[in-house]
Amino acid sequence: MTAPTPESTSPPAGRERVESLDAFRGLTILGMVFVIAIAAGGYWKETDAPLPHTASWFGSLPVSTWWHAEVGFDIWEYAQHEKGLTAEEIEALPEYADNHARRFVGVTATDLVAPWFVFIVGVCIPLSRSRRGGEWWRHVLSRTLMLIVAGIVYISLVIKQVTWWWGVLQAIGVAYFCGCALMRAPPKARWAVPVAIGALNLLLTEFWPPWTQAIRSTSGAFGTLSNPGGNWLRPWIVHCLPWLSVSYGVMTMIGVLVGEAVVTRETNAIVRRCLVVGGSFTAAGLAIHLAGMAAGNYSLAFDKPNVSTSYAFFTAGLGALCYLGFYWVMDVMRVRKWAAPLNVFGRNPLIAYFLMIVLRRAYESLGVIGAFNRVDADNAFVQGWAVFLGGGEPSERVLAFFDKGGWMGVFWGLVYTALLWVVVWYFNRKRWYWKL
Repeated sequence: MTAPTPESTSPPAGRERVESLDAFRGLTILGMVFVIAIAAGGYWKETDAPLPHTASWFGSLPVSTWWHAEVGFDIWEYAQHEKGLTAEEIEALPEYADNHARRFVGVTATDLVAPWFVFIVGVCIPLSRSRRGGEWWRHVLSRTLMLIVAGIVYISLVIKQVTWWWGVLQAIGVAYFCGCALMRAPPKARWAVPVAIGALNLLLTEFWPPWTQAIRSTSGAFGTLSNPGGNWLRPWIVHCLPWLSVSYGVMTMIGVLVGEAVVTRETNAIVRRCLVVGGSFTAAGLAIHLAGMAAGNYSLAFDKPNVSTSYAFFTAGLGALCYLGFYWVMDVMRVRKWAAPLNVFGRNPLIAYFLMIVLRRAYESLGVIGAFNRVDADNAFVQGWAVFLGGGEPSERVLAFFDKGGWMGVFWGLVYTALLWVVVWYFNRKRWYWKL
């Protein structure tokens, strides 16, 4: 963490910050904090009062758009268990086979968070290269390594054990390296690289099952320093298989194509590039998805856990189109004041990411973590206050206030996000930034 001097935070002439990038990054981090707060609270088990905006998203099983699409299958399976069915009885249900086959299918608003972040990473790469000159590639190698190490530290804090769980930051590290490597290709060939890698990923997914299924069936306790007898392969299957991170690299490369125009600061070039890149990749990804759905070949469809080619193309292309909206409003029309809240996260994203787990551990130590988790019989914090305010008997109003079903789940996710926003705002005001 560093406290930059005024000189180091003031960009050189002609190098002023691209305000739209900060705001778009801030929106992405805001979404990430919100959906992780909901995920950590375990709100998906509220099958009687699910989070709002529940529907089928691009072929997913019914799920709130504030959950990943694959949670739709978990919700359906959990509902069957609630009816008293055993695992064997659930698997015998007529709808089980199709539900299981498309358990990963779909794209919700939550599924856009990671792709848009790595897309923004890609947009920034040409800007970084133009500032650093000959030192740039050394910076790329060190930053890639530090992102992977930071990811190991973060995940170890999450599970309270030192392990190499392959998480988001590790995938971002690989994606960042892929985007930087694209800059070494001849300019005229750069468009072909993400298309070729996406096509290769599609072919491997279709014709070589280990590409997406290797070690997926591993079970048992995680291998950690305190449990060396555990399964040391399991940490690799929690987010996505490490080699599937190259699809996130495709998203970053698509961002690089936009960043090549952004670095010129020419409005016509930026608008044209966003429209062409965004339109072509969004259409290509959607076409592959629809073809897969029509044929019942769900491996072609949008699939976040396996980072399918259709998912990579569609989400990154959509990111380019959404970024164009930010760019037009903020950098062309110069309407910027509305984005000030987004810039709090946008200018200090790494500290915001790490503070999520730091604050959660702080809430645990204070005994108030129950306020952010779903209500159940073991939730001592909520039950204690319900009895206290109810005069000896649990107050139904208090229980309803802490309920995480329906819109109350959204409310408590926003409360957690707002608390983190205030902390990051304070860090920014003190000029405490953390950059790798």
